[in-house]
Amino acid sequence: MNLRQHSIRLFLVAIALFGFNACSVTGFGGPVSNVYCDNFLIYDMCAQDLNDDGVVEYVYFADTMDVFMFRDGADENIPSPHGMHRCAMPMDDDLVATTSRVFEVTDETSYLEKQDIRGAMMIKYMTYLPQVTTCNLRAEQAAAGEGS
Repeated sequence: MNLRQHSIRLFLVAIALFGFNACSVTGFGGPVSNVYCDNFLIYDMCAQDLNDDGVVEYVYFADTMDVFMFRDGADENIPSPHGMHRCAMPMDDDLVATTSRVFEVTDETSYLEKQDIRGAMMIKYMTYLPQVTTCNLRAEQAAAGEGS
């Protein structure tokens, strides 16, 4: 995959995170769900809360199971079959807090609150795009250098 495809994919991921629909297990007295997934165009992405505490541990591509964002320290506890995307990034505390809000979304959550979550996530994820683009560019340049 070239730099443009990687950048577009990660940009689509950022946008897709705003349209999440709950898709998994519910907890008792805790978060509504511990996995939150969405499909955007051709990409399926999920956010995972491993211990049902309402705090996201990582976000991954459903098709490859590659983690592309993770909570600091959670990268050591990511279970199989997940791998790390070559440009996976740790989330800062604000992004963790914002992303974790998706685990509380229900059918009764107001449209305004859903839009607030989406907007906050969009702003935060877009700040990561330059780092991801740079990482992908370096990886592609290294691969091209090895192929020469």
